[in-house]
Amino acid sequence: MGRRKIKMEKVQDTNTKQVTFSKRRLGLFKKASELATLCNAEVGIVVFSPGNKPYSFGKPNFDLIAERFKNEFEEEEEADSCETSGYSRGKRARQEKKICKRLNSIIEEAEAEKKHGEDLHKWLESAEQDRFNKPLEELTLEELKEFEAKIQETRCGIQSNINHMQASSSLMFLSKDN
Repeated sequence: MGRRKIKMEKVQDTNTKQVTFSKRRLGLFKKASELATLCNAEVGIVVFSPGNKPYSFGKPNFDLIAERFKNEFEEEEEADSCETSGYSRGKRARQEKKICKRLNSIIEEAEAEKKHGEDLHKWLESAEQDRFNKPLEELTLEELKEFEAKIQETRCGIQSNINHMQASSSLMFLSKDN
């Protein structure tokens, strides 16, 4: 059908809304990438889908940008606490502090999961696990099922890590806007 101007109003149809979100999210990320390339800027974006799934983009790396944001946010908070009384900072400061604590907790969980994944990887590769060191064709049905369960467990842990990290990154950006 080609390109045409679209009236800016909320999309009502669920399927159309999802398609529009996907296309525009990719377009937004592409524009952010171009901005970073052209201006040598560090860019970080978090977008929530209509299904509340977070998507993030960062250039050069979203984690670096999130960490930098977090550090600058903490420095601002320390400066604010020196200049004003705790009473005048009020509800917003408490919310920001709560978000930062939650973010730190999620980061710690992610690190623990990462270590757990590395330990699991080492365990899978260890010589003790001789039955998994042979080609898949030589494994029995029971061994294959056990191996599949271990891979699925690892995959779920990794996905959980990704979701926590995306959510924490999203919280950081949302706290900056408030």
